[in-house]
Amino acid sequence: MGSNIPSTGWGLARICDIFQAEHWGNLNAEDIVQMLLDGRIASHELHALNKFLTRYAAGQNGGSRLPLSDLLDSWGIGKLHSLRRGMWAVYEGHPLLRDLDALIAERVQPATTKYASYKTRARRLSVPPEELPHGWKIALERMADGIPGVALNDGQRQAPPSAPMLVTMRTKLCECILAARKAGVPEEMSVLATTAYEKSLLGRERALSPVTIKSAIRQVRDFARYLGAPDDVLAHLADRVRYHERRANGYTPLKEAKVLALPSYREIFGMAFDLLGEADETKNAKQAQFKRNAAVAMTLFCPFPLRMADTAMFFGREITWDGQMYHFDIALSKSKRSYTAPILPVFGFFIDQLILQGSGPAHLADLRAECFQVRRPLFVTYEGRVPHPRYVSHLWKQVLGTGSHAARTKLHDEFGRLGSRGVDLAMRACGQRGEKTAEAYRTRAFQMLAVEKAHTDMVGEITDAEWREFFS
Repeated sequence: MGSNIPSTGWGLARICDIFQAEHWGNLNAEDIVQMLLDGRIASHELHALNKFLTRYAAGQNGGSRLPLSDLLDSWGIGKLHSLRRGMWAVYEGHPLLRDLDALIAERVQPATTKYASYKTRARRLSVPPEELPHGWKIALERMADGIPGVALNDGQRQAPPSAPMLVTMRTKLCECILAARKAGVPEEMSVLATTAYEKSLLGRERALSPVTIKSAIRQVRDFARYLGAPDDVLAHLADRVRYHERRANGYTPLKEAKVLALPSYREIFGMAFDLLGEADETKNAKQAQFKRNAAVAMTLFCPFPLRMADTAMFFGREITWDGQMYHFDIALSKSKRSYTAPILPVFGFFIDQLILQGSGPAHLADLRAECFQVRRPLFVTYEGRVPHPRYVSHLWKQVLGTGSHAARTKLHDEFGRLGSRGVDLAMRACGQRGEKTAEAYRTRAFQMLAVEKAHTDMVGEITDAEWREFFS
């Protein structure tokens, strides 16, 4: 411990003397000396902190301040790390720590290389939309305009899908064309092309679930009906959809299995508070920021199950502040409808944690005003940058084992215990209006309640003697 205090240059007298400078504020020199003796701070870290504070105080100009990148332009990475350790020890909870973390991250790995991994992935399973057959592109445009399809022999016209489903259908069609191209068959709506597509789905390197394959074939069938494809093609696709429906019947989708494995809302909140506590204790800035972001992503998007496209929020845009409470002000990506709602204080507390980012609560008002002034993103990475669009779902995956898309099913399961009224409330909360969706969730809620009742009845029939013999 004593080795932290050199016998020359930075002796105790020198340490006590430097704390006479104004930039140290009301710090007690004796406390810092005790920190040196205890090994909580090293002399070179204290020296770096003193040098920085001297520059920082001189850099204040009429209330404005020079950026850290200018003040510390000549400092190497080693010295910056010494400064951070010293500041964390002496000024734990100071807002400048986050700015310093971002500067260190930028010096260690520039943003141009850091974010190269977030580039759009190269296509391996589909062709670009512009390579679809001309007639298919025209049909997709008509679908986007809400125009029904060609009248079939039975006089029916296939209705156009919703905007989100249209995107999914286009993706399946791009996959179908690539499969036909690889199989060497004409790129058209034919039995040969659709058969090649089905084989490609069954032969994926990463096996697809029966439900996923059924959905893909159904999308192609619906598009074929919209086009008014030949009868033999429609009959073939109808037969393949029935086959995959039988194959998927009784299969528990992977998504559903993961949803059933999710903790309860109470447990999720407990995990979030644990993460916040760990973030406050760790000196690793990258881990601390991840834990704070994960805690907020888990809690904020359980009761507000927004789609992934709606989770990229900014202060002063999607999140507003009326002086007492936060509010959502979102144009929902699926329906384009406006979603405005107050955010209860219990959830506002978690938003506060992303404003503070480890700073002390005394700085909240100033940091909140700054966030709204610059319209900062709700989530920022350790480097202080805007994360990729799937970031919230990535955090869910890391902590809860499944992406944030599971939040809607989780909410339906929780509300479904209230019966049909609960299903209706969950539909409204999730922004869902389709009767087919409502019926599917009502059926799911009935099945879950029936299973729970069966378990309860079974437990009630176990005698005391059986409990002692089998469960003691």
